[in-house]
Amino acid sequence: MRNTQKRWWSVLVLTVGGLAQGVAAIEQPGFEVTEEIGDLEIRRYEQHIVARTLVGSPFKEAGNEGFRRLAGYIFGDNDLDQKIAMTAPVGLTAESQEKDDEQFWVTFSMPAEYGFDELPEPDDARVQVETVATRYLAVLPYRGNWSEKRYRKHEAKLLSLLENVSTWRIAGEPTWARYDPPFMPGFMRSNEVAIEVVPIVVGQ
Repeated sequence: MRNTQKRWWSVLVLTVGGLAQGVAAIEQPGFEVTEEIGDLEIRRYEQHIVARTLVGSPFKEAGNEGFRRLAGYIFGDNDLDQKIAMTAPVGLTAESQEKDDEQFWVTFSMPAEYGFDELPEPDDARVQVETVATRYLAVLPYRGNWSEKRYRKHEAKLLSLLENVSTWRIAGEPTWARYDPPFMPGFMRSNEVAIEVVPIVVGQ
């Protein structure tokens, strides 16, 4: 029985390890860590292109619906029937969190090989292709499942930590960034809470 258990665990470790290596190979937007403040990283992201869609649904449903729309676009639902490589992370940012009007932007970054004019037009009018300017993000990484409760816990921690930072000012809404596919075991998933910040200039 013990030998059987050992073999089962060996298969699990090898399988999960293979999944992790596959996920690590997915392209991600480049950034430079300009400052570390406790658990926070201040990152500088260069200008890049995203596909995004606005979903008027609660938190969990918005992520799923938005992912389907954007996946359709990169899998060929566009004017060129062109397939575009998947990237990470998948972003979820609130446009409105009012109970009667919950809306969230769901975002995919486009591979760096494409210029704006080289990307196809989406067939779905709800999908937009936009350029995101160079910006700074305060980022709090965390690992674990995709529950809203877990996300809100880390969102609150990020905002609390920034209250004690005198050199950066919040300039946007929190974004939930998910780096792994659904088949990745929950305890191994890499996630982040991020928010745009701008430097505070002394005397202004």
